[in-house]
Amino acid sequence: MIVIHKAKAENVKDIKKLLFETWTSVYSKTYPPEAIKIITSEWHNPVLLTKQIQDPSILFIIAKENNTLLAMCNTNKVEGEIINIQRLHVIPKYQRRGIGSMLLEEVIRSFPKLKSIQLEVEKQNWQAISFYHKHGFKKVGEKVFKISSIQMPSFVMEKKI
Repeated sequence: MIVIHKAKAENVKDIKKLLFETWTSVYSKTYPPEAIKIITSEWHNPVLLTKQIQDPSILFIIAKENNTLLAMCNTNKVEGEIINIQRLHVIPKYQRRGIGSMLLEEVIRSFPKLKSIQLEVEKQNWQAISFYHKHGFKKVGEKVFKISSIQMPSFVMEKKI
């Protein structure tokens, strides 16, 4: 049985491993290994992940089955009843089993006054874009993330609740 609960600092090592696995799976044909290493080292730094888990303004949840970490999602409040999904990752071999949908549902339940969910998704991540479209997200803009010399063109997506 899949269980969703708030992440704890002791989960950071497994979360970092999950993030590296999902990033490598999705972006290995888009970015060279060195770029993936730079991006994941900065965005998935254990100190940063621990701070996010411990920050009361951030919802950081994980999905586990039989003590195995399958997925994670973290959000932060943008303003009022608007939140931003910073990350939603499911280990590739567990995708298409409804786990990402379960995480989205938990996010919505966690914010009873929620009016809108926003997120950014890299333009080449067609599988994630398709997932978000299926869940009612619409493209509302574009953004380019820059890490070192790496540019990551992204769509801004939003779902009204």
